[in-house]
Amino acid sequence: MSRRREALSARRQAAAQRRQLFVVAGLALAAIAALVLGRALLEGAVVGSGDASAVAAYAAPTRGNATAPVTIVEYGDFQCPNCGAFARGAEGELIRRYIDTGKAKLVWKNFAWIGGESKVAAQAAACAGDQGKFWEYHDYLYAHQQGENTGNLSNGNLKSFASSLGLDRTPFEACLDSGRYKAVVDNDGSEVRSLGLTGTPTFVINGTRVVGAQSLAVLAGVIDQKLAGR
Repeated sequence: MSRRREALSARRQAAAQRRQLFVVAGLALAAIAALVLGRALLEGAVVGSGDASAVAAYAAPTRGNATAPVTIVEYGDFQCPNCGAFARGAEGELIRRYIDTGKAKLVWKNFAWIGGESKVAAQAAACAGDQGKFWEYHDYLYAHQQGENTGNLSNGNLKSFASSLGLDRTPFEACLDSGRYKAVVDNDGSEVRSLGLTGTPTFVINGTRVVGAQSLAVLAGVIDQKLAGR
């Protein structure tokens, strides 16, 4: 009888241990799911799956005269500190000296590599472009940088930035939430990989690569050389 009681007690203890393990495993899975969801929300992950047809209809944002003899393609990330330094510094004089005078045009391509916030910010800028304000949104993002993957470029903040720029929030939010330009950002990323680019910002000036937030003098030297050789 004593052996039967001991066996029964052992089975009950084993069953209790199994139940405890199931509970612990369930809590662990829930914690992981919450962590993943929280990170996605922090990074501003877009819910929509995107629109593949948007790639065909999309034209890379261009600043300046489309027929300018020199084309400057900038591959940048809206979280990149060096990109921000360039946008807040040398870019203004570059625009005044070469873009506004018709000598060159500036084309934007997404090199969104730092994190989820980089990708959603790139999509938000493209959504602003639907209302003719890509460059205003571009400048605003760089003027308000607050570090990498800090939550500054969450969906909510990106929508608030749209209001600050006077954008119509309804179509902007519909665009961002649907992930309309996800495929465009991914396509730019594929171009970056095919070119073997390794740093932001990278400028390609009529085929010549210049890497980093270079001074105006460095960029001007390449541009002037291209102008002289045409």
